[in-house]
Amino acid sequence: QSLTCVSIHRKGAKPRLWRNRIHNCGGTGIYIYDSAKGTIEDNDIYENAQSGVEISEAANPDIKFNRIQGNAQHGILVHDNGKGDCTDNEIFKNRLAGIEVRESGNPKIHRNKIYSHESSGGIYIHHYGRADIEKNEIYHNSLSGVSCWQSGKPICRQNRISMNGEFGVHIRDGGWGTYEANNLRNN
Repeated sequence: QSLTCVSIHRKGAKPRLWRNRIHNCGGTGIYIYDSAKGTIEDNDIYENAQSGVEISEAANPDIKFNRIQGNAQHGILVHDNGKGDCTDNEIFKNRLAGIEVRESGNPKIHRNKIYSHESSGGIYIHHYGRADIEKNEIYHNSLSGVSCWQSGKPICRQNRISMNGEFGVHIRDGGWGTYEANNLRNN
């Protein structure tokens, strides 16, 4: 088995992946890095041995209308100055967080459904991660809906965060951020 099903890298790379099934890879389903771009749209990304999608090294893809589920690590991992626009995805039942942002990652996370992570939370922001988190539905995760620590600094607006096992929003150990106009209930 290969470590990555789809690898997109280097400046100038800008493919469109549309309506694929990306699954059972020995590592990450889709890895976008080294200033690459591209559009990842309406795919089923599932049961990979690491994350469903990984974005790093100044890559800036559009990730939209995908179903990302059942991966052994994260649904989406953004790190090492990765960016990306993650919009209108359904992210559920991954072993680790639905979306994790760390090490100066800075994506836009808008209008996603992030739910049912049985041993983790919805969104994790830490180690200088940043994110614009807006109008998402984050629910039924076993831990917190949004967790922020060690200099993580999200802007979290107009999200519905409900029925998570610990906290709706959990800020600890040097976590920062702006949290406004969210609907937090039944956590």
